[in-house]
Amino acid sequence: MVMEAPLSRSGSLKSAARAAAKLAALSAPTTPTVISPSPVASSALETITEIPWTRIDLDLYEVARGGYIVGYVEVVGAVFVALGGTRYDRAVEVSQHLTFHAAVDVLVRRGA
Repeated sequence: MVMEAPLSRSGSLKSAARAAAKLAALSAPTTPTVISPSPVASSALETITEIPWTRIDLDLYEVARGGYIVGYVEVVGAVFVALGGTRYDRAVEVSQHLTFHAAVDVLVRRGA
C-alpha cells in the first residue's frame, strides 16, 4: 500500500491570501481619522505562508525553507521518514512519523 501526501493543504498561499483579504475588508476603518493600519489586518498578512515541499518522485518529497533545501520526506509503507540534509544521497534520518505534515514540520523547524 502506497500512501501519498496531499498535493495541497489548507495553509496554502492562495487560501491564506483570501483569508487576509477578508479580514482586512472586515477591519477596514469606517472613518478617515485612522491613519495607521489596524493590528488585526497586519497580523493576518503575517499568516501568509508558502507550501514548503515539492514532490520529487512517487514516494519522495523535497522540503525547503526560505528557498534552501532542508531535507526530504520519504514514504515507506505507512510511515513518513524525515531525512535531514541538502542532498538526498547524503541525507540522514531525523525521525519517523505517521502523518506527512508532522514529518515536514520537523524538517522545517530543524532548518531554522
